[in-house]
Parts: sequence; structure tokens; C-alpha cells
Amino acid sequence: MKAMLFVGGWEGHAPEAFRKWADDLLAANGFTVESHETLAPLEDAEAMRDVDLVVPIWSSARSAHRPEFGNMTKAQEDGLLAAIASGTGIAGWHGHMGDAFRDRPTYHFLIGGQFVAHPPGWPDNPVPSDDFVDYDVTITRPDHPIVEGIDSFRLHSEQYYMLVDPSNEVLATTTFSGEHLWWIEGATIPVVWTRRWDKGRVFYCSIGHTVADLETPQVTEIIRRGMIWAARGSA
Repeated sequence: MKAMLFVGGWEGHAPEAFRKWADDLLAANGFTVESHETLAPLEDAEAMRDVDLVVPIWSSARSAHRPEFGNMTKAQEDGLLAAIASGTGIAGWHGHMGDAFRDRPTYHFLIGGQFVAHPPGWPDNPVPSDDFVDYDVTITRPDHPIVEGIDSFRLHSEQYYMLVDPSNEVLATTTFSGEHLWWIEGATIPVVWTRRWDKGRVFYCSIGHTVADLETPQVTEIIRRGMIWAARGSA
């Protein structure tokens, strides 16, 4: 199987460190991995034809999209949509997938959601670690192969509040306490989901502000299984 990584955007999310983590995980699970620091291959239908899995590692920052973060053109978005519709899978995590390309709403239709806040850092907080809270991740579909055998767990990191597509198949959620924003107390937000885009499969996990988050055993296993599940030709 062939995976194509697109690596770029806001340096504050350390895309190169995440690229290495994903490269190692994919290679250990039988993928050949190709990395790009440009989105140009998305415009080339021939280049995308033999790609089984796309992994975006591309992030915006805070509440604005600035040119230095890089953006996706309409032609690149169309190429990605066509590739996924034809059977290529897409899988990713955190802001690298769920907060990328804010100027492309159809990209977020494909992904199934959009990051909007991680209280207490709302709307912005200049020190990311000040936004870390203790929160629970609740497995909601224990029979699904991506999370089967994995118990609910607790993290200390950014708790993502997201706008999500109701057609997603939600595998795990988190519930907000209201400690920082009283009006969202009790809101339950998806953390892990899958969805379809025509013939393609989509996997997303909102955890992953740091590589250490991804190295949490439950998170590593969920993302490992999610990438394999999303790849073209998976059972």
C-alpha cells in the first residue's frame, strides 16, 4: 500500500516531528510512504492514481489563516476530492487535518468537521500549554474494529470543541465541564469518527497537539487502525 503525506503549515505544530511519527508508524504496517511539502501533487490525477492513503499533516494557527501557513487552491481541493471519491482513503488527527485549509469549506465537508476552540484558550491563547486540561475520552462504539478492545481513557492536553457532520460514524467522544465556558457545560463532542466520501473512507481523531499525545498507547493504536481502515482496499 502507498501512503502520501502532505507536510506543512504552521511551524508551531512541529509538522516535521509529526511527519516522522507517521512515517515510522505507516512503514511498520506495510505502507510505502511518500512525503511532500507542497500540495501540488493533488493537481496531478496520474500522481494520485496509485495512492491508497492520504495523510494531511498541515496546520493553521489560532483564529486566522495567514499566507505563511500555506493554503489549498481550488484545483488542489478538486484533485483531493476526486482522489478520495475514486477510492483513496484519507486519515489524520488534530489540527493537522481538522483545522487545515480554513478557506476550503468543501475540504471540511470531506473531513466531516472543523475545529473551533479548545477552552480555556478561546478565542486565542498565546501559550498553547495553558490550554491543556484533564479530560476523558469515552469509547462509544466498542464493537468497531478501530476501537475494539480499547477502554475509555483520560488525557492532559487540548480538548477539541468541533463542529461536526451528523452523518459521521462516531467512535469516541468527550464531554465538556463548563468550567471555562459555562454555556457549553455537558456538551458532548466527537473525538474519533469515520465517514465515507463516495468510494473513499475518511478517518479522523481530534487528539494530537504533541507527538507525546500520539504516543499515548490507546491513541497510537486507534490512529494505526484508523489509517489501515481508511486505506484503499481495506476490508
